[in-house]
Amino acid sequence: MFFNTPGLPRALLHLLAAYERVAEPGPGGQFRPVTKAVSVFKGVVLPLSNEDWKLLPEGSYTQNAQKLYTDDPIMLKPGQAVRDAYDGQKYTVKTELNHNTVHPIRRYIIEGVVKE
Repeated sequence: MFFNTPGLPRALLHLLAAYERVAEPGPGGQFRPVTKAVSVFKGVVLPLSNEDWKLLPEGSYTQNAQKLYTDDPIMLKPGQAVRDAYDGQKYTVKTELNHNTVHPIRRYIIEGVVKE
């Protein structure tokens, strides 16, 4: 038996990639930090609403703070890097805003990295 589960509109979603920094041995056996793609998933980045600003957990957020919505089965960790394939913008995951275990959509607060 199949039940209708809530999902995000497919027209809004685009590809995002999650990255992790790991240490790999380089020339001479010295370890160097390397950024590796962990997974590619579909999601959408939206601005924070006024209600979100009121309900955010303690901490500081800047005007670069946004929300990331995804219904793909991915678990992002705070501090992990995410790159949007649509415009190349890079983000850092700050925290997860979860609904509960019943809802399949995951929400994250992400902080935009200033392009250099």
